[in-house]
Amino acid sequence: MTKEQNHRKIERFYVGGMACAFCASTIEKGLKKVNGVKEVKVVLESSEVFVKYDPSLVSTEAIKKEVEKLGYYVSDKSQYSNELLKDSRKRSIISWSLTTFLGLLFFFEFKLFPIITNFNEFYIFSILLTSLNLFYIALPIYKGALYAIRKGILNEHVLYGVAGISSYVLGIIGILNFNVNLVGFLFISSLLTSLHLSAGWMGAVLNNKVEKAFHKIIELRPPYAHLINGVDVPITKLKKGDVVIVKPGEKIPLDGIVIDGESEVSEAIITGESELILKRKGDMVIGGSTNGSGYLKVRITEDYDNSYLSRIIGLVNNSKQKKSATLTFFDKVIDMIWVPLALAISIFTVISWGIYGILIGENLWLYGIINGLLVSAIAYPCAIGFSSPSVALSLYEKMLRKGMIIKNSNVYEKIKDINIVIFDKTGTLTYGIPIVTRFIGDSISLIYAASVEALSSHPIAKAIVRYAKERGVKIIDEVRDFEEIPGVGVRGRIGDNFIEVKKARNSNSDIIVYINGKPKATFNISDVPRANLKDHLKELKNEVLELVILSGDREDKVKELAKDLDIQEYYSSLSPEDKVKIIENFKQNGKKCLMIGDGVNDAGALALADVSVVMGNGVDISKNVADIILVSNDIGTLLGLIINRKRLSYAIPSNIILALTYNGIGIPLAVIGILSMNLAMIIMILSLFSVFINSRIFTKIIRF
Repeated sequence: MTKEQNHRKIERFYVGGMACAFCASTIEKGLKKVNGVKEVKVVLESSEVFVKYDPSLVSTEAIKKEVEKLGYYVSDKSQYSNELLKDSRKRSIISWSLTTFLGLLFFFEFKLFPIITNFNEFYIFSILLTSLNLFYIALPIYKGALYAIRKGILNEHVLYGVAGISSYVLGIIGILNFNVNLVGFLFISSLLTSLHLSAGWMGAVLNNKVEKAFHKIIELRPPYAHLINGVDVPITKLKKGDVVIVKPGEKIPLDGIVIDGESEVSEAIITGESELILKRKGDMVIGGSTNGSGYLKVRITEDYDNSYLSRIIGLVNNSKQKKSATLTFFDKVIDMIWVPLALAISIFTVISWGIYGILIGENLWLYGIINGLLVSAIAYPCAIGFSSPSVALSLYEKMLRKGMIIKNSNVYEKIKDINIVIFDKTGTLTYGIPIVTRFIGDSISLIYAASVEALSSHPIAKAIVRYAKERGVKIIDEVRDFEEIPGVGVRGRIGDNFIEVKKARNSNSDIIVYINGKPKATFNISDVPRANLKDHLKELKNEVLELVILSGDREDKVKELAKDLDIQEYYSSLSPEDKVKIIENFKQNGKKCLMIGDGVNDAGALALADVSVVMGNGVDISKNVADIILVSNDIGTLLGLIINRKRLSYAIPSNIILALTYNGIGIPLAVIGILSMNLAMIIMILSLFSVFINSRIFTKIIRF
């Protein structure tokens, strides 16, 4: 690392007032012009700005002021999104109230307002309402537009400023010259202001939804932990090796290992598993999970920054900073082309009509200015700039709520061509933990078996103990001469009885209970499929997708599961290298592969798949190669993504096309002079609100 890099810092700010891609681009361009700023990333989806800078050249306060000069609001607190939402809503409501009043005034004149008795009062009220909207409610936007012009930045604020002020001036000229047609431009100016503020409000609404979903993850962790010495400390201060007490009903502060106590713990909010999990000495626990009715003494194994939830939060933050290829391309196009092009067409319209008037011996300059202003108004870019983020924000928030993190932002483009879905078995199609599926024997055998197994930390032992406790069995504590034999089982004495619990000779799924050397009971142990899995797979088959299992387990187990799930093609006893070769073969035959695994021993295969999905399961998810992470472990959530893969790939382009359609119709009509002011107003309103509504409808019909 160079000396210069050592002096660089990264700050994160929450910025209010960003409604579309133009806003994000404005901030990025403006901050990059500041001496000392090295890198800027604007995350429109969460109203965040990440700035890498040299503190010896520029201060944090100077960076914040630069953002504010551009017409936006800055805070270093995420809760600011609520304040922003309130402020945006207030400004938008006041602006629309003024615009609506002004519209009624223009369309009905004196009929609805008896206090206005003549045209002079009419004009005074019109100027007053428009001025209030433009120069009080929208004043920060105009300041931002002027500052952007000084910085050489052409953005939506500049285009709005040009159209808004020009319309206002033209309306005033109309009043002074008693030209009723021109007076209507006061309403155009006010309407532009309301639309601009509404775009900010809509963006704030979507950003606020994302923030709420994100904070549900953050709030899983308790703020404090109880150290064993009785002192409560913030969990950010906990270190590896610290021992904490977790009381009944409390959340476990950070990842750790149980060193004393026993309790059932709910990890549903983190892993999606609905059943309570018995935790006792030697068991690992995940920070953020909820303790049941027992007391636990836990030794912390990961500090705050490296805990499972911190890695999840880090993944979410990283995913927010990445844009898909479609979004990146579109942002560049609208940033570099749209505003300059719109201004150029507007100027061209004015000049063309002026020259045409000279050629035919008439003065058409005013007519050209009117049409040029209508071009600027129709070309107002917030609907276009809002079209892509509105879909992305809605999808992002929905997926985050369902426990799905998109690591690779290009997944929407890639998933549309998928025609084969490949599953790992253990931990993916199954829960990955042994479960007692059948018990044959009497109650005393169950009590003895569970009591001896209670001293073991083996997964099969935990399955037997859990099975017994679910049936109200009380564990006997007085077990003597306990011994655990690796690969065989456990044994010990209870009273005068010698108890052995061990595997059957010819089966890995049957566990025999021996009392004084005689077989008395049998447990059948297996790893069962996830709930509702058959229904999910049936829906995938209806999508004409091939389903395949790749597993390292023995053939009999894989065959049994494949038969149970009605999957025709399966491969067993595979090494990680074997899985890679099979996927390579699929791809050579023209298949587009989506693979779902646990990320433990199938990293190579996941990396090779066209789309890779990793189940949460508490593994080191921050280091795997997945495009998608299912923190909820719910394949049903992924099902919605696969079924709607075609719609997802067309979502953003279709919204962009919708926004451009209004401009494509309105701008040519304005250029040739046949666009009326009333039609221009309708197009302006429809373009923004139809994009917003279409985005919401689109995400409503996509089921996750």
